[in-house]
Amino acid sequence: MSGSLDSPALDGLIFGLLLLAWGAQAAIPWRLAAAGPGARKRGALALLPLLVAGALAAFLILQGHPDAALTQGLYPPGASSVGRVLAVLFAAVALAGALLATGWRSLEPAGWRLAAGFGAALLLAATWAAELLRTGEGPASAPAVFLALTLLRALIALGAAEALAPGRPALAVVAGPALALYALLLPASVAHALAAHGQWLTLAAAALLLAAARWLPPALRRPALLAGALLAGLYFSQATRLSATLAVPPLPPMRSLPGR
Repeated sequence: MSGSLDSPALDGLIFGLLLLAWGAQAAIPWRLAAAGPGARKRGALALLPLLVAGALAAFLILQGHPDAALTQGLYPPGASSVGRVLAVLFAAVALAGALLATGWRSLEPAGWRLAAGFGAALLLAATWAAELLRTGEGPASAPAVFLALTLLRALIALGAAEALAPGRPALAVVAGPALALYALLLPASVAHALAAHGQWLTLAAAALLLAAARWLPPALRRPALLAGALLAGLYFSQATRLSATLAVPPLPPMRSLPGR
């Protein structure tokens, strides 16, 4: 199978959209628990469209990396346990988003935080699937390292999604260093390939924008976070693409010995 997303820039844009859209499912409700009525209304009405945008982005990413998706059992979506978990959590978050959109006026802070918990669970499952896709047929990480990569990717998504949440960024401060640590934990061959393709500059720019956004003037915080999210998406996209080029070819079948 061949991918449908031939443009690395477009692929990176979709990866960045996925970070924002599904990271927002946890970041926005958590912030809105302590926000005023105006911010609550805007955030509650944005959650479902963002969830749908994230689902569309995930679908396009699977279509763009079909070999990796098939290797890891991510396509069709219901073929693996992670796909089924994602489907259940997606339904739960969609239901929570509908309840927030209709009941934002009377919902207690605990209800917003519960919705954020469902969003965080969906984000963790989605980042688990994203790391499986990044591995594909390429070099695999040890289980503990794979778990760390998954958690770091989720933290990066939460920090990036603060671009869509009210208030001063908080998690973005650690999302920048988390992205740098993510790069250090990648398999050595993938990290070397990324560096050879100049992605160290993308990595450095994304990490700096995310980490510094909190201290920028208010008018520049959101643009910095959005730019950091898109650059991080480009880095994740390139990691997925280059990992596929490092796939180990299958061993040829063994020939029978004479007389056997």
